[in-house]
Amino acid sequence: MDQPTLVYSYDPLCGWCYGFHPVLEKIAKRFENDLEIKVIPGGLAVDENAETIAEGYSYIKGSLKQIEKTTGIQFGDNFKLLAEEGSYLYDSEPSCIAQTVVNKIAPDYALEFAGLMQYSLFQEGKSLNDWETFKQLIARLQIDTDEAEKLYQSESIRQETREQFEWCKQNGAASFPTLLLKIGDEFGVMSRGFRPYDTIESHLHHILNNFRKLMS
Repeated sequence: MDQPTLVYSYDPLCGWCYGFHPVLEKIAKRFENDLEIKVIPGGLAVDENAETIAEGYSYIKGSLKQIEKTTGIQFGDNFKLLAEEGSYLYDSEPSCIAQTVVNKIAPDYALEFAGLMQYSLFQEGKSLNDWETFKQLIARLQIDTDEAEKLYQSESIRQETREQFEWCKQNGAASFPTLLLKIGDEFGVMSRGFRPYDTIESHLHHILNNFRKLMS
């Protein structure tokens, strides 16, 4: 039987995902020999939902303190200024395509890249609508930026990204963050929303222990 797979469905523009990222990094390290981890972008703000903060996401500036209190993460002053000013376009497609590019050409860096994108937006206030932002982050991971840009601009990678949005909806990951677990032929939602490390770790430890017993 294949190694169990933990699927992390997130969106680069999701503040709760930003708060959850350190938890998932710890989970990845804790279970690095027991789990494969896949990162799938979910498309929080696309099509008619792609709007400026002022038009469609004005609630963000009011939710930052709650996210900080619950998760322990801190938002940077530059992002807080973006949220206050309101004209920044919340469009998930560019950053989700960038995630799909990294997933495809350097999957071992998928989770790290997700964290870098979110740090760029939520700490530094950089645009996740701009290839130059992604290029700088991809270069930090020692990935060929020319290859990545060519793929980023292709219609095929856009289509693949769109298919992932639908996959998330069909598999119970319509909100973010969501963790899904695949063991053998069994596949389903493990958790939705922010959960602390101890909760996720305990749940996974129990599941994987039972899996090992079945396999022994």
